[in-house]
Amino acid sequence: MSQKHEWMVILPDNTGALDKRMAVRQQHLSNLKPDADSGFWVLGGAMLEDVPKEGSPLKISGSVMMALASSKEEVLEKIKKDIYAGEGVWDMDKIQIFPFKSAIRSAL
Repeated sequence: MSQKHEWMVILPDNTGALDKRMAVRQQHLSNLKPDADSGFWVLGGAMLEDVPKEGSPLKISGSVMMALASSKEEVLEKIKKDIYAGEGVWDMDKIQIFPFKSAIRSAL
């Protein structure tokens, strides 16, 4: 097995994709669970336009994830299979995947 490395993934949403995102969010999270449990995805969440304000909906502008994988291509293949990619939530032309090295990391 080849050595695994950390990969930071930035996935901006397409303009106006919030309704689509929310409609398939539960399926997105359910589908990620096996890869999170196996240690492939080690971090993931919504990228926000602004600091959350109590009583107001989150202003979601995309996703940020971190993978533990052998290659950038392996990460991209997982992303392409995600419902957010298939439903047009993420702007696939603007995603960024780059090698990353955690200096510190703590549990939620």
